[in-house]
Amino acid sequence: MATPKTAIHNNTLTVHLTDEEHALLESFAAEQGIKDLAEAVPAMIHELARLHDELWDKQFAASENVLDQLAEETLAEYHAGLTEDFDPDTDPDLQ
Repeated sequence: MATPKTAIHNNTLTVHLTDEEHALLESFAAEQGIKDLAEAVPAMIHELARLHDELWDKQFAASENVLDQLAEETLAEYHAGLTEDFDPDTDPDLQ
C-alpha cells in the first residue's frame, strides 16, 4: 500500500549570515523564546509575513478616502454616459 502524499514538505535551507545578521537572528530567537536558531528562521519568515499583512491592512484602510473619491468619479462618468459595457468574452485583449 502506497503512503499518501501530504501538502507538507520538509525542505533544507543553508543560510550564510553576516555577524550582524546572526546577532539579529539570535536576538529575535531570544525574544520569541526559541532556543534553536534553525527554528528561528521560519518563525522570522512568518513574523515578517504577518507584519507585511498588517502594514498592507493599515495602508488599505488609510486609502479609504481615495477609494471613495475614485468611486464617486466613476459613478459620475457612468451617469454622464462616458463608460462602456465590458464583456470579457468579446474583448480582444483577453483572448
